[in-house]
Amino acid sequence: MLKFYKRNRWLILSFVGILTLSSGLCFFGEALTLKNNDKAWFLFGTISLILINSGVSLMIGANIYNK
Repeated sequence: MLKFYKRNRWLILSFVGILTLSSGLCFFGEALTLKNNDKAWFLFGTISLILINSGVSLMIGANIYNK
């Protein structure tokens, strides 16, 4: 299992990064909906910011292991 992880680390990190980025975009859409309805949106907006930045960082970091 460890050999598989070492060979395909870039693929796993890319996949997790794409999922994290997509989740962040979903939270961002929910935050926009809550803001337009004058409800509490700050928590969803903060979570979306964290997830979007984490997803982008994971995808960029995956390129280190692709070489």
